[in-house]
Amino acid sequence: GGGDDPAVTVLINVGRGDVFGDGGEDDVIAALDAGHLRHAVLDVFAPVEPLPATSRLWDHPKVTLTPHNSAQSFPRDVARVFAANLGRFRAGAPLAHGVDWKRGY
Repeated sequence: GGGDDPAVTVLINVGRGDVFGDGGEDDVIAALDAGHLRHAVLDVFAPVEPLPATSRLWDHPKVTLTPHNSAQSFPRDVARVFAANLGRFRAGAPLAHGVDWKRGY
């Protein structure tokens, strides 16, 4: 990419670990802005998850962010978890698989 040649490379990261190197998201944004990358589709982030609200990736027009959902949900599993959580709720116990609002997930 760059110059008169449009970038054709799209970065897709769905794996754990730091694949961006020492420059992190700043290097990805620089590559997008310079035309070296056409787009970035990002599912996981390093060194911290969830992606901080202050990250420039949230609003970059050439970035697509997706929620990290690594497994399918089957109705029988959802029903089993719901029934177990209903029992916990009735007993006044903490629910399983709760959302931690302070952590963002």
